[in-house]
Amino acid sequence: MYLSSFSMTEPEGRVYMYAPCWLNVWESHMYNRSLKSTRSNGWGFKRFGTSSDIYASEMIRTPHYTNYIVAMEEVSEAALHNLSAKERMLLMKSRTAFIYADSWGESSSFENISSALHQAMIDTLPKNLIKKFSVKDFSCKIRGEKQSLVQAMRLAQDYLDWDIFDFVVICAAYRAVPVLVFSEEDLPVNKKEKTQEQDIKINLSVERVGCFIFSQRESALEINTGQYVLHNKDRESGDILSGADNDIDLMCFSGLRRNRLWREAFSENKRNTQKISLPELYGGSGCLMPALSWIYLQQHLVAGGKMRTVVPDNFGGYHYFDTRYQGN
Repeated sequence: MYLSSFSMTEPEGRVYMYAPCWLNVWESHMYNRSLKSTRSNGWGFKRFGTSSDIYASEMIRTPHYTNYIVAMEEVSEAALHNLSAKERMLLMKSRTAFIYADSWGESSSFENISSALHQAMIDTLPKNLIKKFSVKDFSCKIRGEKQSLVQAMRLAQDYLDWDIFDFVVICAAYRAVPVLVFSEEDLPVNKKEKTQEQDIKINLSVERVGCFIFSQRESALEINTGQYVLHNKDRESGDILSGADNDIDLMCFSGLRRNRLWREAFSENKRNTQKISLPELYGGSGCLMPALSWIYLQQHLVAGGKMRTVVPDNFGGYHYFDTRYQGN
């Protein structure tokens, strides 16, 4: 399938460091455990709706959520208008599916949301976007932590390959709710695993929203979603991560930890494939991390080739997908 158009955005405000306090004991406890798990020294947040007029710790926890809803509307409008007028008209009149993907599912209970309408837009489906794309056939929501965007892409590719739909629109969002971010990264530490990192490391969670329009109409980015690989399939994962099974020119890794999988992905290989750590370059954005590989192609001068994006989970397995791109 082809990525016909896409748009992403993030907050324009500054990064605020999280500071634990006794008013939120469980959250502070999860913060300390996640730092130990990720071998880090601090955690910064960049969220929609923050303001310097509010006490920083409380502002990180409950920002103005309407800024997030407006941002989703804006990226959807931008993705739609990145299409040509002919393609926009075709999308409106064709069989179009809409998939809403996020990391947490129902997260409004963690935020100060007073409107039932806004709560439904965040927790279930944003009906304003369904109307924007004139979706009449199919819509759904996928909640899958770091894997939700890739799962939505696999669903989109199946729908397009089976000729069920002509276009599939995926709107994805990442809400950096501190207690959910910390609980996701609270994993047991392998005490036998030695690390050579001695520098101070600060994790960064950045809220982002994105809209992606897929179809079978040829464009500059051709996407082929791969399979899910279990962590015990060492031989198969070695070929996938090293690019030995294909002509991979660029490898993007969206994992936060420098664990065994990270070291395998960044190990030396005969083809000397260029390798990028997306969290270190852009900050962590949960389910939207894989899409930052396309942002990298936009921002850097690259010749035509093939890029593989690896999306690890917290249990040693991973998804991956390939992007064949043209030079810019």
